[in-house]
Amino acid sequence: MRESPYVRSLPYHLPPMIGIALVMAVTGPFGTYERMDFVHRLASFGIIGLLSWLQVILLAAWFGSIEPIDRWPVAGRMALVGVLAAVPSTFEIIVVYSWLGQPIPLSMAPQLFPQNAFLTVVISVVIGLFVEQRLRANADAERARVAALPQPQPFQSQASQPQGDAPGPASPDFFRRIPPALGRDLLALEMEDHYLRIHTALGSDLVLLRLRDALAELAPGRGRQVHRSWWVAEGAIASVDRTASRLVLVLRNGLRVPVSKTHRDQVREAGWLAG
Repeated sequence: MRESPYVRSLPYHLPPMIGIALVMAVTGPFGTYERMDFVHRLASFGIIGLLSWLQVILLAAWFGSIEPIDRWPVAGRMALVGVLAAVPSTFEIIVVYSWLGQPIPLSMAPQLFPQNAFLTVVISVVIGLFVEQRLRANADAERARVAALPQPQPFQSQASQPQGDAPGPASPDFFRRIPPALGRDLLALEMEDHYLRIHTALGSDLVLLRLRDALAELAPGRGRQVHRSWWVAEGAIASVDRTASRLVLVLRNGLRVPVSKTHRDQVREAGWLAG
């Protein structure tokens, strides 16, 4: 879940969420203007908003790991996230209001849920569209940066790639996605939601492609998947960083790639951890 763009974009969501809580504290919707002073309204909307926001982010990150749901349009997926997040947040509203001296009977939960769900769905969809827009903006910026790089010569040496029994070149269907400025020394592929970051010895580029589709286009012996979000090419590893809880592959360009427990045995059997 730490690899999810929703989790990684948490710092960008915080200012808008604080702004929404402040606006609601000033306007006092749902009868809170008459029942509470400004301080209590700010505390209630701040606490409830923070909890709901975190629940939306965690659910969105989890749904991103579920293949069938991950294929849904962003708005539909995030609307479902909002409805589910509204279930615990409805009871959180009751608890927070009671703590602030404005008790709400538990029997009111069915009446509170529709209003709360509406707000949570709206916020969830806005967050989803924001993350999608940010990914597209990053892709455009990366393409502009790559386009400004000097074009490599066609006869550029590939001596850094494995020789002898090294696997053959990848399918042209995949390499046509890589800007010529990045060359053909493929090091790794990194999944970012519906996007794929292609890492080569000369840089990286972000394309609209799923990791599973990229692996289908690549020759099976070209490399291996080491994490749900990472694929590493043969000959790309410079060293291995081992800690008590994590295993990280350090590539020739300095990129650090985590190895998940699911793929650790396969990586070890491939001889990538030797030395």
